[in-house]
Amino acid sequence: MAEGDTGAPKSGGAAHSDAFSKREAASEDYYVRQKEMEKLQNLKQKIEEHKKHLEELDKHVTDTMAQGKK
Repeated sequence: MAEGDTGAPKSGGAAHSDAFSKREAASEDYYVRQKEMEKLQNLKQKIEEHKKHLEELDKHVTDTMAQGKK
């Protein structure tokens, strides 16, 4: 045993500990997935905004070129 260990088992036994550990890990995984989904949604929104901006720029360039040919 390491220094400071009392040698007493955790309350609830090993099965309780395993269930708690699994639940905690699942909760952490869920939290991480939710944060990743938020980031992906933000990125998707930014991509859409950039696409719209590119379309506006393309239209402006096309219009400018058309006016130059007149």
